[in-house]
Amino acid sequence: MQQKSRSGCAETKFEETVRIMKDIEINTENGILGAVFGETGLTSLVFDGVEVLRGLSAPVRDPSWGTMKEDGIATSLVKTEGGWLYTRTARLADGQARQEMTIRLESEGNGFSVTARFRLQAEHGFATNRAGFCLLHPLAGLRGAPLHLKHSDGRETATHFPALIAPAQPARDIAAMEHRIGAIACSYRFSGEVFEMEDQRNWSDASYKTYCRPLSLPVPVRLEAGERIEQEVFITLSRNGSSDPAQSASQKQQTVRLPELLLIAEPGTVAAPPVKPSGWLLREGPDNPFSDDALSAFSDLSGGTPFDLEYITGDDPEAELAAFAERLSRLGLAPRHVIALPDAYLKSYQPEGPWPDPPTPEDAVKAAARAFPAARIGAGMLTLFTELNRCPPPQALGDYVTYGTSAIVHAADTASVFQTLEALPDIFASAKAHAGKRPQRLGLVAIPMRSNPYGAGLADNPDGGPKTMAGFDGRHFTGEGAAFAACAVLLAAACGIEAMALAAPRGPLGLHDANGEPTPLADMIEALSRFAGAATELVQHDDGAMTLCGSVGRLHVDPATRHVTFTEEN
Repeated sequence: MQQKSRSGCAETKFEETVRIMKDIEINTENGILGAVFGETGLTSLVFDGVEVLRGLSAPVRDPSWGTMKEDGIATSLVKTEGGWLYTRTARLADGQARQEMTIRLESEGNGFSVTARFRLQAEHGFATNRAGFCLLHPLAGLRGAPLHLKHSDGRETATHFPALIAPAQPARDIAAMEHRIGAIACSYRFSGEVFEMEDQRNWSDASYKTYCRPLSLPVPVRLEAGERIEQEVFITLSRNGSSDPAQSASQKQQTVRLPELLLIAEPGTVAAPPVKPSGWLLREGPDNPFSDDALSAFSDLSGGTPFDLEYITGDDPEAELAAFAERLSRLGLAPRHVIALPDAYLKSYQPEGPWPDPPTPEDAVKAAARAFPAARIGAGMLTLFTELNRCPPPQALGDYVTYGTSAIVHAADTASVFQTLEALPDIFASAKAHAGKRPQRLGLVAIPMRSNPYGAGLADNPDGGPKTMAGFDGRHFTGEGAAFAACAVLLAAACGIEAMALAAPRGPLGLHDANGEPTPLADMIEALSRFAGAATELVQHDDGAMTLCGSVGRLHVDPATRHVTFTEEN
């Protein structure tokens, strides 16, 4: 049997925003503590093979929630008696403040301690939404795990890390907290600010985050010249009981059907794609409308391929949708699925609101059903899962549920991007809890963002390097983008997702590179299309790799190496 192989090889072409400084280890009779430090702080902490923390840093956020630029950054990592001391100093780029963070790791008792201190002194007055410590807790071992809290007034609360994704803060007013990960007991004390926790899976991050300055307090805060911020986090890690016995390597195998792979169609991005899509995802809205000529061109290009419609309404969904339905009918276009949403809901709101004035999402969905009686009608959001989780559609509304995801909302380094894959099954499961019996048909699932619900717009990123909240990310056009998308599709298949979009024919989400050649992502979509419509076997390996097997061949993707390979059977 002759086989042909095609692969997308991951080549990192862009400088990472977080550079690994050193991987260190403390080996004592108490166990082994491993830590990785980068330019921004601690990026991994592992006790006897158990990940207990995947981030400890102290960013300063501007009034738009961006990280304030710094210069004069200096870091050091020195061995001390019984441990290590990491020091980071920097100035805010416009001279507003100088800051210092230290992280000390030491052997203590029957385990280890981590003492982190942060000091910032304003040199000129400036505004900030948040300045201080941010801790990232891993998902493995903590989903649904007990969490004990001590509050600033001395009260104590017994709660849990959320299993399904929490739309709001699962823990508030934290002065201290305790939890376990397997056999490791973790204890935290905070001072200098009020801390709370959010479920970062809301934004596709694979972590729970404990951070300072609660979102319920007003922002921005102005610091005047001479004002200081001082904070401390003290962590103890100890072995509490014996570890679970080592289990043999295992893998999960199931029969799946791949989701339909849609291509996004917006004015300026419609072009002949290098691969034939399962369908199109056409978006019409007041800020970027289709002309009749553009719709005619889309009709000619799509050649009868089914399409879904995303319609962004203004103040009168009923009249606007009826008028657009009439335009499509004149051109012989009939969407098979329609989701309509008022433009105010392209922004994000806290679960408790306040919410925009009418029309509501429910108004738009009902208007879409009247304008397109032959189509299946969707409910949900045209931004990210976050917004769906904060404003879920009523169970009886619509025939399917929709939302999108992006891998670069909070962090853009490649390690963090691929960690977001850990959160996708939780997102799909949490959305299913909202959807009930309705299937999920997703919008864009990709590394870059399609729109920014949290600010004025997408971040400018002309060189395509790793940058949060950017609409253009160069990895989308490399083997890394293909590997990320392949993992997302297979994880979606395992959760029964009906459809999803990965790209547009051209533009920042395109399938051609700068030379006009098909990207590795285009090759990957073409390979996956061969499995479409048939039941296939998906194997999820214990190391995170996945293999799709069918009569047409075998597709294997490994998020660790960021490599995807399709082997064709003739």
